Amino acid sequence: MGGGFNVILVAFDTLRFDRVDQVHMPNVHSLLRDSMFFTRHYSEGIPTHPSFTTIFTGVSPLVHGVVCHDGSVQLSRDIPTIPRLLKNAGYLTIAVDNLATHLYSGWFAWGFDYYLDIGGVATISMGVKVNGEVVNARVREALELVNRNRGKPFLLFIHYWDPHTPYIPPRGYAERFYRGDYTKGDLIDALNSTLWGRFMLKGEWLGNLVKSGVRDLDYVRALYDGEVAYVDERFGKVLRLIEDAGLLDNTAIIITSDHGEALGEHRVYFDHHGLYEWDVHTPLIIRLPDKLASEIGGGRVRGVVYDALVQNTDIAPTILDIAGVKRPSVMTGSSLLGVARGEWGGYDAVYSLENTRQTARMIRTREWKLIQWIRADTYGRGPGHIELYNMSKDPGELRNLANEEWDIAMRMLGTLEDRYRRLTGGSDPLIMQEISMPIGVR
Repeated sequence: MGGGFNVILVAFDTLRFDRVDQVHMPNVHSLLRDSMFFTRHYSEGIPTHPSFTTIFTGVSPLVHGVVCHDGSVQLSRDIPTIPRLLKNAGYLTIAVDNLATHLYSGWFAWGFDYYLDIGGVATISMGVKVNGEVVNARVREALELVNRNRGKPFLLFIHYWDPHTPYIPPRGYAERFYRGDYTKGDLIDALNSTLWGRFMLKGEWLGNLVKSGVRDLDYVRALYDGEVAYVDERFGKVLRLIEDAGLLDNTAIIITSDHGEALGEHRVYFDHHGLYEWDVHTPLIIRLPDKLASEIGGGRVRGVVYDALVQNTDIAPTILDIAGVKRPSVMTGSSLLGVARGEWGGYDAVYSLENTRQTARMIRTREWKLIQWIRADTYGRGPGHIELYNMSKDPGELRNLANEEWDIAMRMLGTLEDRYRRLTGGSDPLIMQEISMPIGVR
């Protein structure tokens, strides 16, 4: 049983699962030899606000109601958050973040003793990009606060934004992943093929890239990869600070992201709408303190890959389990230490939803995945449109089998609807709330 251990929760905004490897993120990847790596972890609501609210509460978006990014619904104070619960348990609580201060969602500051604002606004075409060096400067302040409160367990939340648009890594980073001629390619035609792409072209970031002569989609993808490599290097510095402070033995480190990013798949360019794998399949790495690892069994938590189907609703209960704090009944997730202990093997199905750029919901089992659109989108899908994919044979989600496998599609749709009705009592937030950031509208 956990109890009194420090917890550092690190979120890399907009990080794709498939970038957590030795090439793109050697520092994060180095943790895998001492960690549990959950390779089938899914964000239950996207994008930023729904996902982080879910991470902080351990509650399904269908229950907490935050299903839109920058929407009108605020989190109810009746729903406890991890910082509030740990603060009440005697923890020092510190955030290095800007969700509460720059994105009009004050609940992300609830329960933190110190909220170290990283400034800026990460937007597609305007605002100030928050880079990892700025975040690290605040992390150093946070660790000084930890040092001044020696003997008191702490929760530290660190939020990096670098992989989010606009992709503007320092010079030399994109070049690690690109060897072509960026003046040749079909970038403009590809972007012009969708309303979202045309919107992106009008923005400052992509618009200026095109004006500078960029024509190759692969070059823009390399810019994303450069941001990932850059933020991994910044995180590597934080890892060394943690080690130098002598905190590693008694501290759990949890690494995740709120959602992924489309780099042209399904004609979605450099954003995170669509409930496809590149969007909802997110990394989750959990490195436990030495004592807790010994209690559970090192062979179960050190350098172990778990393919159990799990969700980001499970992060909060896991943190509480590590801290030895009772899990509130409102939480819909389960502690992932239970997977390590052999008490359960993950879910039969995982779910996700979105209501920001478009309205859709998803169910995924080991073999099958179904997405249903609730409202019409700008890609030609009407309300009620469904897509069914055989994930074992078609991991890229390229062939919609809904018509060929109608019985499977209807069975999965029924399971999805049953869950919605059980959790919402029939008052579906995807229906009750309008899309908050429709495509083509600034």
